Amino acid sequence: MAISVHSPYAFTTDLVSIKEAVELFAECGPQYAVDRKTLKRWAVKHGVKVEKAGRDDLASWTDLLEVHKLEIDRREARGR
Repeated sequence: MAISVHSPYAFTTDLVSIKEAVELFAECGPQYAVDRKTLKRWAVKHGVKVEKAGRDDLASWTDLLEVHKLEIDRREARGR
């Protein structure tokens, strides 16, 4: 009988903590900075799945990039 071995790399994800995402956006410049509460609210608003892992909130980096782009464009269109 063969034993199947599950590779830990078979199901890669691009999950990042909301805190990490906020720090990465801040590195892009002050016009792209956003706080944790706001980024999480945006994620929920756009239907991005936010998972709890201990004390951290995790979400897909790809999805957060898209949400951030949409909301920053909206912010700039309003003239903020």
